Amino acid sequence: MRLIPETHIDFAGKRGLFFGLTGVLLLISIGSLVFRGFKYGVDFTGGSLLQIRFEKRVSVEAMRSALSAVGEGGATIQQDERGDFFVRVKPKDFGGQETFSSVLGRQLSAAFSDNPFEVLREETVGPQVSRELQGKVLLALAIGLIGILIYVSFRFNFQFGVAAVMSLVFVTVIELCFLSLTGMEITMTVIAALLTVIGYAVNDSIVVSDRIREDVRKIRKETFLQIVNRALNETLSRTVITGLSVFFVLIALLLLGAASIRDFAAIMLVGMVMGTYSSIFVVANAVVEWEQKFPSKRRR
Repeated sequence: MRLIPETHIDFAGKRGLFFGLTGVLLLISIGSLVFRGFKYGVDFTGGSLLQIRFEKRVSVEAMRSALSAVGEGGATIQQDERGDFFVRVKPKDFGGQETFSSVLGRQLSAAFSDNPFEVLREETVGPQVSRELQGKVLLALAIGLIGILIYVSFRFNFQFGVAAVMSLVFVTVIELCFLSLTGMEITMTVIAALLTVIGYAVNDSIVVSDRIREDVRKIRKETFLQIVNRALNETLSRTVITGLSVFFVLIALLLLGAASIRDFAAIMLVGMVMGTYSSIFVVANAVVEWEQKFPSKRRR
C-alpha cells in the first residue's frame, strides 16, 4: 500500500526554479553568518558554565548582583522557563584550589541564605582545550565530506559524488544560518547534531542516486531528464514517509524533552527538512545539469 499515490511531478524540468530558490536561501544564510555571526559555547571559547536551580524562583537581577560581588558582573546569564540559571564566565584564575563554582557557591549561600540551591551542571574548559576542539571539529567535517565524496563517487560516479557534497554543504550552511539567527550557542552537542544531519542527508541522497542509477540501467528509451523524474517520483513516497517519521519524533523531543536535548532536536528538525529538500531538488537536479552539459559516454 502506498501512502502517496503514483505521481508524475516534473522535478528536473523545473530545476531552474529550484536552483533559484536554493541560491536565495544560501544568500540569506551567508548574509546572516557575515552580519550576525555565531554565539560560541564554553566548549569553544573556554571558561566555565554552571547550571543552577533554586528552590524558590530568583530574578536575573538578583543573580547578576551576586555575580558582581565575586567580580563576574559581566558574566552571561540565561534563565529558562523552569527558573534554572545558566551562568557562563570567561577563563579566570581564582587562586589556589578555588574554582568559579566554589567561589560563586559561597556567595550564593550568603546572598540567598533562605533559598537553597543546587548546581545541576558544571563545565570548565581551558583556552588550550577549546582551541584543540575547534581544530578537531573542522577536521572531522572535512574528513566527513571528503569521505562522502570518495564513497559516492566509487559507488555511483564522480558527478553523483560532487552533487552529494554540494547538497551537504548547502544543508550545513542553512544549519549554521539557523544557529546564527536564533542565537543558539555552538557546543559539542550542536556539532554532534550537525554531523548527524549530514549522515541523514547523505542517506537520502544515496537512496535517490541509487534509484536513478538502476533506472538508467533498465530504461533505454527515455532521456536522462525523464529517467531522473521517474526516479524522484518513485522514491517520493519513501522520502516523505521517512521524513514524517523523523519529524514527529523530533517534535516530541522539542516539546517534551529536557532542556539539554532541545537544541539537538531543533537542529535535527531543520536539518531533516533541508536534507529532504536537498536530496530531491539539489542532488538530482545538479546531476541532470551536469549530464546536460557533459553527457556521459553511455548515453551519448
